Amino acid sequence: MKIWKLNIKLFLSIGFFLLSISSSFAQEKESTDIHKTRSSATINGLKYYLHTVEKGQTLFAIAKFYQRDVNDIVIDNPEAIDGIKPGQILKIQIAKKKPSQLTSNDTINYILHKVEKSQTLYSISKHYGVSIEKLRALNPELADGLKANQMLKIPSVKANPDTIATTVVTTTSVTTTSTTSTSNEAADRSSLGYNNYKGEKKEEYNVAFFLPFHADEANGIDLEKLIKGDAQFSAKTTVALQFYEGALLAIDSLTKSHLHAKVFVYDIDDKDSSNVAALLKKPELADMDLMIGPLYGSGFIHVANFAKEHSIAIVSPFTQINKILFNNPYVSKVSPSVTMQVEQLAHFAVDTFKTQNIILVNNSNPKELSFFNAFKNTANAELLKAGLPASDSVKIGFGLGNTQSLLSTTKVNVVVLPSNNQSYVTEFISNLNTLKEKYKIVLFGLQNWMNYDNLDFEYLNNLSLHIPSNTFIDYKNGQTQNFVKSYRLKYKTEPEIFVFQGFDITYSFLSFLQKDGSGFLKNLPENKFQGLSSNYHFSQYPPDSGFENKFVYILKYSDYQLLKAN
Repeated sequence: MKIWKLNIKLFLSIGFFLLSISSSFAQEKESTDIHKTRSSATINGLKYYLHTVEKGQTLFAIAKFYQRDVNDIVIDNPEAIDGIKPGQILKIQIAKKKPSQLTSNDTINYILHKVEKSQTLYSISKHYGVSIEKLRALNPELADGLKANQMLKIPSVKANPDTIATTVVTTTSVTTTSTTSTSNEAADRSSLGYNNYKGEKKEEYNVAFFLPFHADEANGIDLEKLIKGDAQFSAKTTVALQFYEGALLAIDSLTKSHLHAKVFVYDIDDKDSSNVAALLKKPELADMDLMIGPLYGSGFIHVANFAKEHSIAIVSPFTQINKILFNNPYVSKVSPSVTMQVEQLAHFAVDTFKTQNIILVNNSNPKELSFFNAFKNTANAELLKAGLPASDSVKIGFGLGNTQSLLSTTKVNVVVLPSNNQSYVTEFISNLNTLKEKYKIVLFGLQNWMNYDNLDFEYLNNLSLHIPSNTFIDYKNGQTQNFVKSYRLKYKTEPEIFVFQGFDITYSFLSFLQKDGSGFLKNLPENKFQGLSSNYHFSQYPPDSGFENKFVYILKYSDYQLLKAN
């Protein structure tokens, strides 16, 4: 990959950041000194070259020299998926079947699947809808049994939607899984032509980032003070830098899987309409295949209208408001709206506590009535679907006094307060906590509560608070730990949430672009993505609108920390 346009003077004053960019986007140079190794070995009945990696050699160059696919080498050398280094010995199979020798059980097109500890060959075959015999034919090494972390070739067919998919994301690879969207949504999209997005597979794609670096302002900061910590960038500049650092790591990883792209980066002032208008006059923008950003709604609408006019897919990283999707089928919004969060919270509440006492609190705030109705309607529909009598529908409480009268001494009381009124929420929680000795109470709230600085964590722990969230980072996960190590090595600091979001958004959408070409939106509802901090399950309804991510984490407060509950 290579940067085509970088409109940021800021990087000229920050040497380490400039160096990180140039190293991330440097194109891999093929070594001209590759010679066929004289070393070979027979392993499990198959003959292999034993190639010792030398300085300057890349996996792509080695594969090309031996006339092998990179995936073939990764299959036999799983550790190579994280990159190769001088002195490393690669097994390269000597005898490969010619096309004329392929049987009906062979396939040229396949994906890679990383085996997890709990998986069996049967579960993998059922998930992908492929016979065990075909898996064994494609993967001769299975003769020695299935092993964790083993890389398997899977014929490139759609996964079985009735099984739970295994999705792998590392700093160098991603697996997306396909499921069938609802029949109504798919039919509506088809009838209006929105499953026929213009696009094609290309040798090279154009990708634009719109980020509020505010370079002129940042360049005015004294560099020595910045290093000493006596000065700092503005909040928006800091977010933009962190998001872009994550994006750089994603791009660097995808470069290893042969995605070729020209990356354009624009410093955009989202509050300056004249700045945005001038930017959109740049001739190269009409030739983009994907746009990421602007980060915030004020500037995003203008750029999104331009994207629609030129049939370009565009991603909104942070904006939750659904109005950016209206009448623009080229927009993808990764942050679910508060209403969507509340609906998913209702699904979880009924799935987990349908036989318990669910109480929905109405705080009489007309601005939050939509949240109240979203939970009530979704929960009651789910209870009805579960075959429960009308008497078990969600109970409505008005204020703490009325809510207390609805509490049960024999059931778990699920108290749902869909409000962002900080003073009301704080007082309600404080009073509710006084009842915890007499009643079993589980409190459901909203994501914004975690931004309140006057909430007592002991109360949240006592009431087993559950909240919806767009993001969750499991720092005990091995892939997350590897990502953190890579980030520390490159940027000499700790990654914050915006780094993870920059990585996930860039990795997922560039992967979609690589897989389906510039018309990848036609398959977006069928493609699911599991990232380091976010999961993406997109839905487009109504069909002339954009795509909203419907996946929401449900987090539970336990032992004074937020843990994933779903």
